[in-house]
Amino acid sequence: MSERQVVYEFARAATLEGWWLWATLVGSLAALLFVCVRYYRRDVSELSRPVRAALLLLRLTTIVALVFFFFELQRRTQRLITRPSEVAVLVDTSQSMSLPSSSNLTSQSRAERAETILAQTDWLDTLKEQHRVSIYTFGGEAEPTIIESIGGSQTTDQDQTEESVPEGSSLAIFAASLIALGVILAVLSLLIGAVSKSSSSNSSSSSQPAASTLGWWILGSAVCLIIGITILGGVASVRSQQSLAEIFGGASLASTDEPDEEDLDATLPETIQVDDWSDAIAATDPQSRIGDAIRGILTDHDPATLAGIVLLSDGQANGGSDAAAAVAAARRSEVAIYTVGLGSSDAPTNVRVVDLDAPRRVYPGDRFAVTGVLQASGAKPLDVEVQLIDGLDSGTGDENDDAESGKVVDSQRVTISNDGTLSGVRFEIEPESVGRRRLSIRVVAPAEDRNQRDDQRSARYEVVSRKLRVLAIAGGPTREYRFVRNLLYRDPSIELSAWLQTGQPGMSQDADALVAEFPATAEELFEYDVIAMFDPDWSALKIEELDLLERWLAQQAGGLILVAGPVYHPQWIRKRTDPRVAKIASFFPVSLSTQSPLLSGGRQGGENAWPIKLTPESQRAEFLWIAPSPEESFEVWEDFSGVFDFVDAKSPKPGAKVYGYFSDPTTELNGSLPIYMASQFYGAGRVYFQGSGEMWRLRGVSDAYFDSYYTKLVRWVSEGRLLRDSNRGVLLVDSSRAMVGDTITVRAVLTDEQFEPLDVPEVQAKVLGPGGRIDDVMLTPLKGEPRAGTYGGRFLVREAGSYEIRLTLGDALDEQVLRQSVQVRLPTIELERPRRNDIELQQFANVTGGEYLPVNDDVTDESLTGQLSNWLRPQPQTTILPGTPDLDFNTRRNAALLWLIATVLTMEWVTRRLHRLA
Repeated sequence: MSERQVVYEFARAATLEGWWLWATLVGSLAALLFVCVRYYRRDVSELSRPVRAALLLLRLTTIVALVFFFFELQRRTQRLITRPSEVAVLVDTSQSMSLPSSSNLTSQSRAERAETILAQTDWLDTLKEQHRVSIYTFGGEAEPTIIESIGGSQTTDQDQTEESVPEGSSLAIFAASLIALGVILAVLSLLIGAVSKSSSSNSSSSSQPAASTLGWWILGSAVCLIIGITILGGVASVRSQQSLAEIFGGASLASTDEPDEEDLDATLPETIQVDDWSDAIAATDPQSRIGDAIRGILTDHDPATLAGIVLLSDGQANGGSDAAAAVAAARRSEVAIYTVGLGSSDAPTNVRVVDLDAPRRVYPGDRFAVTGVLQASGAKPLDVEVQLIDGLDSGTGDENDDAESGKVVDSQRVTISNDGTLSGVRFEIEPESVGRRRLSIRVVAPAEDRNQRDDQRSARYEVVSRKLRVLAIAGGPTREYRFVRNLLYRDPSIELSAWLQTGQPGMSQDADALVAEFPATAEELFEYDVIAMFDPDWSALKIEELDLLERWLAQQAGGLILVAGPVYHPQWIRKRTDPRVAKIASFFPVSLSTQSPLLSGGRQGGENAWPIKLTPESQRAEFLWIAPSPEESFEVWEDFSGVFDFVDAKSPKPGAKVYGYFSDPTTELNGSLPIYMASQFYGAGRVYFQGSGEMWRLRGVSDAYFDSYYTKLVRWVSEGRLLRDSNRGVLLVDSSRAMVGDTITVRAVLTDEQFEPLDVPEVQAKVLGPGGRIDDVMLTPLKGEPRAGTYGGRFLVREAGSYEIRLTLGDALDEQVLRQSVQVRLPTIELERPRRNDIELQQFANVTGGEYLPVNDDVTDESLTGQLSNWLRPQPQTTILPGTPDLDFNTRRNAALLWLIATVLTMEWVTRRLHRLA
């Protein structure tokens, strides 16, 4: 809040430092007054008493006016800026906040309890009356995110730089009247004195009373003039913005200082409000960076006005900077932290199935592994039976229904540690029949288990009877091509056709079929599910064949793998006038450089290997999970020595996903490394790009890693083909595996009853979540797609488990359902410590002078918020900004003093002349 004050001060007084200066000044002034009074009393001793008083008054007034002039009275307008007290509320949105908020494992989650505190109580309304309240969320990001900012609204009154004096006009008229009276008395005194002086013939007895009367008139005139000039000069100086005519006219203050727009912008903070609290504080982040969040608040807010930081968290910091160092910084800034502990510090007896890992698609007779992750808490380790259940997918979305309808195909006894450590269990199973099925891992929990809802986890999979048809095309017999060809040829679930463009007729190759040219008809091409191209000679393909390839991709949901190389890739990319180049480049998920090899940023024949720098998006890419678990897989990628070469991929195309970069820092251009792995949807199909044919180097670590990479990659790009449920379209998701908090992108390529591209404003899909919950996802047309009838949408996964997306086409007589499934799990780091960390939260409060409130079962929201409101004392800060002296005031002040001095000196001289003293 900004307020203006008018301050009057003597400027000279501020320059006089030291008692001896003041002593000298006061002594000199006292001596001057003493001499003046003593001289005047002796000089005018023969005059009448009123004349003596008048002369002494006139001389003392002159001295006082000069002293006043010496001290230089000034006026300035200063601003008082009051910044409101602030409170910062930090809400933990890490995924551990999705765990129960109390020892009762069926209670609301910690995030839901935080939502209740913020949205369903009047706490924020109470706080905003005395504080500016800013609410932040924090999790895996380095800085907290502000979601609401309310209260502390500042109103700037129209402050007047001039003091409004309602009696100013009356005082001015009164002063003018006194001056007029003084002038009249002075004139009359002068006339009477002149007459008395000329009547020297009169007797002394008659002149004495006349002299006495004249003396009183002179004294009255002096008093009226001194008071009148002083008052009028004061009013005129104070009202320096008005003319004398306006002052006498009684006009009010003509102008006031309106608050500048700039000032208002600076003092009125922006108001931000949350529309949906459940979405704003959803427990979706993979980390809890408490230290970074506190540092961010201390950076963004002034500690002088920060009444405190309220931290709503379970206290389990597992990322970012050291929380203890951030708390120490808060202590140095004298900012108290009030911690609200959500969750339970107890260790209830409970065993839960954290995650289930199973393939989405298998083949008859293809034995596959199913892995479960278990966690337990309690007073001692738990010995439990773990069952594997297999059955048909009922399509209800309820895991318990499918488990009841299935049968137990295997079981194991497992001992699980009670300290929250994750334990794994592995089964192997051979599918029984073709079709959609559901697997479940169920724990036969002990009687004291506190929550039966988490004793089971399910996953959908499909048994596909037909083989995957793959066409491998290579410009030459590179190592990558030969290793992949041999791998796919040995896979019993794959039927491989190979076209080695430089091969001679009759050459022997390991493949189910050898072809000598690109499929010439749609019937031939559409038989393939995947086309893998290893540095192909694109010039061997006609424009009609490229159009056919585009139809296969966009309409038939084909999967295309593009592996760049040093031979043919640089050749076709430079043929700018060839109409085929634009068509070929459109298949790639990256924008390729069309410069010459000398100017291009690509590399062929590198001398050093560089690791592939994986992106966060790679964490969700199943084909990169080349080891038994995702964690082990990414350890393998980190230890992998890397690749030597790459082609110049400038940037990803809109909608493309980048999984890895070539990590040589010398290749960085405009702040970005060359893209090595990327993918994109192309209509209903998928395209995957690899920057060079060097994944065979993984065999130096293990043959199994290379085999797993390409096997999973081939099956991943072909999902759209193999999981088609209808001849009217295909439904795709960007990732079949996700973490809690991830956003799943849904894509559908649809046709109408006449098999023409569907043209409607939106399409509604259903998402069946864990426990049978059903949500709607609206799919809208996507712009810039190579094929009409392409729709897209997104949804957020908030809890672990199996999700199924369904899209229904047609009417009741011809209903067709498209399906896709997503398996969602919590990150390991957020599950390892599910207890509330009372020790850390208490320490945060103790070190900074705050308080700790553990939210136990007996704590009500009203008592909690009431205590917090009492602890958070307002601490606004007022800053004074001194203004510059008012020059108009100084001018009128000097004029008034000069008029006063001139008047009293003139009157003194005239009086002395009349009495023959001058």
